[in-house]
Amino acid sequence: MSKKCPKSVFSKIGHGGGKIKRKLFFAMLVITCLALLSVSNVFATTENLNIPVNTSENIENATLNSTIMEDTREDTTNSTQSNEHSYDTQNSTTAAGGETYDDIHGVWLWSSDIGDIDVNALKNAGITDIFVFVRNTDSTSTYQTILNSILAKLEGTGIGVHAWITCFKDANGNWVDPQGIYSYTVQLPYTEKYQSWYKSWYKKWYKKGYKSGYKYRGRWRYRWRYYWTYYWAYTWKYSWAYRTAYRTETRYGQSSEHIDKLINTISEITKNYNIDGIHLDYVRYSGVGENAAYKHPGGTEAITNFVQKVYNTVKTIKPAVAVSAALMPEKSVNAYYYGQDYGQLSQYLDFLVPMIYKGNYGQDTNWIASTTKYIVEHSNGKPVIAGIQTYKSDSAPTKLSSDELKQDIQSAVNNGASGYVLFRYGLIDENFLNTGYSVVPTGPPVEDSVQIAFDEIKNASTNLKAYVESNGKLPEYVQISGKQISTAQFLKILIMCVLQLDKGITTPIELEDVDAAPDPYGDSINGNIYKAEYIEIAKNLVEFINLNGRAPNYGNSSLGKISFDYLVYNFSKIIDFYISNNRLPNYTIFESWRIGTMTSQIPAELLIYLQPTANCQSNDSRIISMANLLTAGITSTYEKATKIFEWVRDNCSYTFYYNTKYGAVEMLNRRNGNCIDHTHLIVALARAVGIPARYAHAQCEFTSMTVGHVWAELYVNGNWYTADATSYRNTFGTQNNCKILYWKGRYAELPF
Repeated sequence: MSKKCPKSVFSKIGHGGGKIKRKLFFAMLVITCLALLSVSNVFATTENLNIPVNTSENIENATLNSTIMEDTREDTTNSTQSNEHSYDTQNSTTAAGGETYDDIHGVWLWSSDIGDIDVNALKNAGITDIFVFVRNTDSTSTYQTILNSILAKLEGTGIGVHAWITCFKDANGNWVDPQGIYSYTVQLPYTEKYQSWYKSWYKKWYKKGYKSGYKYRGRWRYRWRYYWTYYWAYTWKYSWAYRTAYRTETRYGQSSEHIDKLINTISEITKNYNIDGIHLDYVRYSGVGENAAYKHPGGTEAITNFVQKVYNTVKTIKPAVAVSAALMPEKSVNAYYYGQDYGQLSQYLDFLVPMIYKGNYGQDTNWIASTTKYIVEHSNGKPVIAGIQTYKSDSAPTKLSSDELKQDIQSAVNNGASGYVLFRYGLIDENFLNTGYSVVPTGPPVEDSVQIAFDEIKNASTNLKAYVESNGKLPEYVQISGKQISTAQFLKILIMCVLQLDKGITTPIELEDVDAAPDPYGDSINGNIYKAEYIEIAKNLVEFINLNGRAPNYGNSSLGKISFDYLVYNFSKIIDFYISNNRLPNYTIFESWRIGTMTSQIPAELLIYLQPTANCQSNDSRIISMANLLTAGITSTYEKATKIFEWVRDNCSYTFYYNTKYGAVEMLNRRNGNCIDHTHLIVALARAVGIPARYAHAQCEFTSMTVGHVWAELYVNGNWYTADATSYRNTFGTQNNCKILYWKGRYAELPF
């Protein structure tokens, strides 16, 4: 039997009701369409009016617009979820609500300074927007009080309010992983072989004396006699046994709790307050150590995805509310260290706010210009609002003069900035606030290109070569044609000169802006590189610099990675050879030990490996004296480390016992100890001459036993080198005396 299908509303109208019902259906359809068009016109009218929602005379209209959006939000939710890119932000400086962001004059404001702000002074200075700090992750302070206070204070002024929110740093200054990764430890059992000690009893024999009496001439006399007897004694012996032990292992999980809380807070602020923008801060990794973005696969994507989520949340609630973010100003390496890719983020920001703080970077106004220009060129047409520091630096919070501040702002605007935000209120020169400043884009100053003559290049090359060979490092700058240029700029000149000389050309070379190598490193190499290869290296370097606008950290060669420092020195040697021989050399000798600058620039996160500890007394006069004696006359960090390792290996003998017994100083005096005390001595000697050193701890299998083992690791030329001095079979960088079964840890201070 077949079942009848249930009839729909449309089937009833179209088939069961005849012509009258069909006419009724079409009439209803027409009325519905007209109603929808009416609502659509209300939206269009409201957006085209472009009403400032924070002005008192337009409160009623702003409320009407908000009400319409609230009433229709439920109907638009599904379509928004099905298409995350429902707002096209490409190639436009116009917000979804009709706002433009091409002339912002802003100020960052701590919430604690709200009561002190002078509204008239802000208006005199032409300030258009306030970025007020409203939330620190997990802070107990409430944003409600802050926003109500600032909105009331600025009511009717026309000054926009942006809620400034920290994202991935909590109230205690701790960084939060943008991917929600967290760590926890577990105790895992394993079978451990150990020495089981016991008493071995034995008879200990000895002579026992007694008096033997006798009479002699009527008088008793005696003599001593002896016999052998024994008592039970014992000695300690051991046998190998097995037991269950536990090791600590770090594991990782992932949680969206932090991001969910942020999104909820941003949603509540956008929905409930008449603000003009959401401004994201600390939307990044810290950039150093294990919290650098490049240490976290997918880190840059995580930052971008979070900003996209914020953008879609805000625009779904109130399209006219701007989304912006404070970004680091480190140009080509910004994504590498911080996870902030200007191009990717620009898709989900109404404007970008790079914090171009010249004082904190030890730079000048020209740096503001070049940095602004770079970011503008990489922001896909989105407005760039330059973050300008109003004081010298965080370490010297002295206000900049009004004239200097205006110069910095003008420099940014001339290079494409769409405005500025000053950090921060309370540290702005009163003259600036009283007189105001009208920014007029004039374009970057046009400069004639500087041509460096071949003879100037020759002289500078000879001088740099001599400087390196006398001082073991590159100079801070190069003097050429009456100018002080950076070593990065000089490298570009050198390699261009070598390529021209290879073709017999000696025409002048144009001086170009080249940013410094952000993190120079390379291998410890010694050997010859022939002409065909060093010409190819020069070509590759030119291509890299032209593409990235900066010097490389290293250059690839058949000998290994050549650090930036050695590249500058060796190409100077090539030019110097040309001066004497009127031709390029057939080969150049690379001797990395000649330069020590690369290894002297120790990353901040490694400074902990230079500190003295209880058993690593690197500040003790006896340790310092021996370390200086061993490394006297050596400029290469690699050679210093090798010398320290070999001396401990060759001059200290090994004795088996557990844990620390002597420490570095007593080990230096005794020159006999276990693996731990050997390591204390190596680590202390290395730290005493500025070489970062740490402890490595693992369960290791030796020929005779399996046992916990400790050795040193020394940081040289950007790499950690093994330094196990307990066996003559080991060399610096290699460990041949045992097999590592599993790791137990690495430490700045050994806990046992």
